[in-house]
Amino acid sequence: MKALYVGKLEFIGDELLPMLEQAGYEVDSGNPDPTQHYDLVVDNASTSAGAVRALVAGIGQSKAHYILISSSRVYPGFFRLRPWCEDEVDVCIDLFQSLPPAVLAARATERELRLLARGRFPITILRPAGVDGENAPNGITHWFADRILDGGLIVLPDGDLPTYRHVSSTDLARAIVTVAGRDEAFDCALNVASQAVLGYWGHAAMVRDGLGVPLRYGYVPAWCWRAAGLSLPMGELASSSFIEPSPILHRLGWRPGDTLEFVTNLARYCAEHRQPGDKAVIERERRVLNEAGGVPLYTPAIESQPVPPHKTRQWALRGFGGRPASLSLERIEHVSSFPSPTVKVCALTLTAPEERFLRGEYPQYGERIIGHNALLQVVQPGASGLDFGTMMVPLSTLPCDDPECPFCMHRQHAVLGITCNGYGMGICTTPPSHLIPAPEELGMAVLLADPLATLLHALSVPLANDQGAVWIAGRTFEAALVAWLAQDAGRPVVHVDRRVWAHAEFRTQAVGEALKQVREGTLSAPTLAVDFTGCGDVTWPMSHALAAGSSLYVRRRPLGIPNSIHWHEMYAAAPVRARLEEAISRLEQWSTFRNLEDRVGPAVPLDIYWDALLPSPFSLPWLEDQT
Repeated sequence: MKALYVGKLEFIGDELLPMLEQAGYEVDSGNPDPTQHYDLVVDNASTSAGAVRALVAGIGQSKAHYILISSSRVYPGFFRLRPWCEDEVDVCIDLFQSLPPAVLAARATERELRLLARGRFPITILRPAGVDGENAPNGITHWFADRILDGGLIVLPDGDLPTYRHVSSTDLARAIVTVAGRDEAFDCALNVASQAVLGYWGHAAMVRDGLGVPLRYGYVPAWCWRAAGLSLPMGELASSSFIEPSPILHRLGWRPGDTLEFVTNLARYCAEHRQPGDKAVIERERRVLNEAGGVPLYTPAIESQPVPPHKTRQWALRGFGGRPASLSLERIEHVSSFPSPTVKVCALTLTAPEERFLRGEYPQYGERIIGHNALLQVVQPGASGLDFGTMMVPLSTLPCDDPECPFCMHRQHAVLGITCNGYGMGICTTPPSHLIPAPEELGMAVLLADPLATLLHALSVPLANDQGAVWIAGRTFEAALVAWLAQDAGRPVVHVDRRVWAHAEFRTQAVGEALKQVREGTLSAPTLAVDFTGCGDVTWPMSHALAAGSSLYVRRRPLGIPNSIHWHEMYAAAPVRARLEEAISRLEQWSTFRNLEDRVGPAVPLDIYWDALLPSPFSLPWLEDQT
């Protein structure tokens, strides 16, 4: 089979060509030879309609499978509630002149190829997110590595920063080989992206870990940043790179590599093969920081981001649905006047529902005071009949059981912090019917009650149905709670993840190896599986290991599971008061023979609120105001 690769060898060519040769192709690179018959053409050069026309004319009458490496620029670069999917853009009609020139050019290139093909030859269009790799000197990882190696200081503008996905040059090359000659990919446009949703904070932190060099941030006013002519890494491409990986690629067997491993290894490569960066730009960034005057620096996860001095204990933790970078802490100068009973928020946890709300995975739009799971102290009982100083946990859903409750008059279902404001505030009021006493002996472990209630609601019946093995994916504190529930039910437990993880209490094995053992008959097939990863690399093999007719419980809809498997989406919060009371009772029982303290903590200072979304394995951190 004859193949043609057109494009610069940097980025993907030097990795793609050996893969194509291994797949049985004789590869030419460079300009097409009209005398040759090609079975495959990979176009990594055309960025305009004219370039596509010239290349199609150059390959003559070949009925080659034409693969165009397009760009995620076909999607506009602005904040999205959800990642872009391929079917949300039709490049044949979405050519509005009001779109940015880069978007118009990318769409015109794809449109021209579709018009030229029209049944004459098969085509596949790959839309990669921002390509990162050793031979991509303008990649975002290189940008961070240059600055961290040059003093460890990252200068960014104030305001909402984009979330994005990227893809390694190796993964893009593997995607090309995966679709080459495959009928299922003909006449399709496919997104190619890693599973990880990244932000500048997290990406820089991974580079820092790979280099082992301290990292500091400095923020300057956005107008200063723009006036100096500075630009963010990836620029507008960052927002358009927030794309959904293609389900077709997944079905064809393509899987992205591990983002953490890739970024940390690439950071080390950048250090070992360091090229002189653009010193002038780095110096200009730091000059703007100095000119901003008195802007403090801080180190994430070690010291808090500086906040204005405050005189009260009133605060609000706010987020905007679909905008992860919008999470912010507001210190309120004057305490609001609340009706009794008034409660003080002593501890607040941020778990999967808050993370999904910020990512835009719920159909909710607008700003919220987030937080559905908290530990409250009564500070002004009034006529409620509650005792001063009593510790309480709140209901996280509406309505409550009291038909006269002023909060629940409309009897509409809501989850606090997602569909309405939550407990992410210093002082607030809540009706007595929304409060349940927190047993003193549980301490902070009572924060496990709400997530445990959701698990009891979902899993009590399936755990009692049979005695087969239970597979649990993920290293969250919820995975530990499910393991305890399964043990109480007399069910054997297997923890799985993408790779082996060592833990003193919950040893995790690689899901691919476990699936292999099931198929070889050396490991019993599970009859129940619970997935907290949301990662296709875990969900797919775990679902295929399940016995026919078994159940899979997930946080979000999985891809590519067998038709014989029943999948269920778990609630975000405790659905009713009775389940929350049952969960507290179960925690009291466990406290007599299990160490609940290992499942909660550490305490995270309120000003470092992002750390509450990055827990240690099998533990639930909580936010507390330590001022």
